[in-house]
Amino acid sequence: MQANPVKYSFSRISTFEQCARRFRYRYLDGIKEGFRGVEAFMGQQVHATVEWLYNERDAGRVRPLEEAVKYYCDTWDAETGKSRARIRVINRNQSLIDYHRTGAEMISRFYGERFILDKLETLANEKHFVVRVGGAHTVQGFIDRLARDEDGGLHIIDYKTGKQRNRTFSGKDADQLRTYGLAMFAETDAEEVNLHLEYLRTGERLSARMQRRDADAVDAVLASKITNVESSTVFPPTPGMLCNWCGYNDLCEASGVGPQRPYEFS
Repeated sequence: MQANPVKYSFSRISTFEQCARRFRYRYLDGIKEGFRGVEAFMGQQVHATVEWLYNERDAGRVRPLEEAVKYYCDTWDAETGKSRARIRVINRNQSLIDYHRTGAEMISRFYGERFILDKLETLANEKHFVVRVGGAHTVQGFIDRLARDEDGGLHIIDYKTGKQRNRTFSGKDADQLRTYGLAMFAETDAEEVNLHLEYLRTGERLSARMQRRDADAVDAVLASKITNVESSTVFPPTPGMLCNWCGYNDLCEASGVGPQRPYEFS
């Protein structure tokens, strides 16, 4: 596989590491996934609501909880109404309504435990960045929220809506935020940034500080990962439980996935 002048992202690299076959289908063959898991769909609507809350606050309008929940519900209805993608419920013990309710509960918890108490100044929501890595590669991404405290310190905040969470600031969630930190060191003269993982299902937060001197190590790791991607000539599947949530499981001979429960929105 020859190097391509593409913009990488943390999710693109992670997809390759998780399953090279899925990477090939999505990024090389350009095949659209056959469905979206309802967990990802729910997370999108929760993220949109959190972004709306901060945008409204920045405009001088602190919206009450009831309006936040209504915005979430309206966004959910609008997206399901216009979506042509198949939204699939994988967990047979839950329904579409259960996921809708879970998202509303996350908004309520976040509003009372985080948003209403938050004193940080929002610099950007869904902050897009592009940063050079390894002198030869381009990495891009979106920061859920970039904020600043009263002392001028930068805060990078990422919202997680899934069930899985780490006990310590480690793993892929932490690596993702360190990538964001690398980008902010390239864009600003800050000597350190504060990284926060917000797990909205439980209201828990994991935080760490990243120093400018850590940037070279993060850069080197990312460059190595990209080199691994670009040097690959075969893309074997990695069969396992996650095949159930893969939108290519009807194409991949290794998925072994049986009939699912699709919800069509048209």
